Amino acid sequence: MEPESRLLHYFLAVADELNFTRAAARLHIAQPSLSAQIRALESQLGVQLLRRSTRAVSLTEAGQALADRGPAALSGLQQAWEAARYAGRGETGTLRLAYPLSAGHDTAPRLVEALHDSYPSITVTTEVLPSPQVVQAVGSGRADAGIARAPEPGDGIRLDPLRRDPLGVIVPDSHPLTRRDVVDLAAVAGFPVVLHPRSANPSHYDFIVGLFTTRGLQPDLLERDIAFDLSHGFLTCGGSELVGRSSAEGLPRSLTWIPLTDEEYVAVALVLPAGPHAPVVDRFVQVARTHAADNDWLR
Repeated sequence: MEPESRLLHYFLAVADELNFTRAAARLHIAQPSLSAQIRALESQLGVQLLRRSTRAVSLTEAGQALADRGPAALSGLQQAWEAARYAGRGETGTLRLAYPLSAGHDTAPRLVEALHDSYPSITVTTEVLPSPQVVQAVGSGRADAGIARAPEPGDGIRLDPLRRDPLGVIVPDSHPLTRRDVVDLAAVAGFPVVLHPRSANPSHYDFIVGLFTTRGLQPDLLERDIAFDLSHGFLTCGGSELVGRSSAEGLPRSLTWIPLTDEEYVAVALVLPAGPHAPVVDRFVQVARTHAADNDWLR
């Protein structure tokens, strides 16, 4: 077995001072104890490190070699201990984050930036998936954490409220509603409404449809595969799309987001493992909750 790092620390103090009395005072230990520790180190290494006389202490060739390389070795070992502590506290490592395209315009980038500001040693890898697949990815361990819009509970995950996103309607410039500053759902129902198939995100689909049916409205629903259409080209049919305000960031100039007068909100949640998880997930949750509180996301 190799000597303890403590013995190397003691030896380096003696090698620096070349005096046991001064080295012992520097280390805050008794001189006889220090002498015994150095003899133990020499015994474990099987070599003599110091030449001792009543007048002086000097380094042998072996002692000089250890004195030359010892500081870097001790520093490297200390860095290894610190790396282990940081990783154990979740302050370093890799976070695998999954989120839908709707969170990619504002919510996810802001949380990733906030995490980097607080814990620059954490690396984030991302994967863009529909919200139901985000839930599946976290539940299966493929992702460490996720962000999802109107998610349903699933096996192996828990949901942590993150954001109440004010709803509005996206319309093309040619749409009659474009001239309005705000719009109610009755006006929206007077024109086709584009919505993803229910199978793509059942809970979000039911939420949007329920907004109309609870008011006795029956819009013409146009189901389209809209999950990865950044240009919102599906609105060329003359329809509109109900989305949260954060999802409307970075819209093309040809499109406008108009807030609803009905003050409805779509729920955005963190998707987290229900069981054991990497410590880095705790740091992400901590940062996300702080960011949500500071920016009134759950008002």
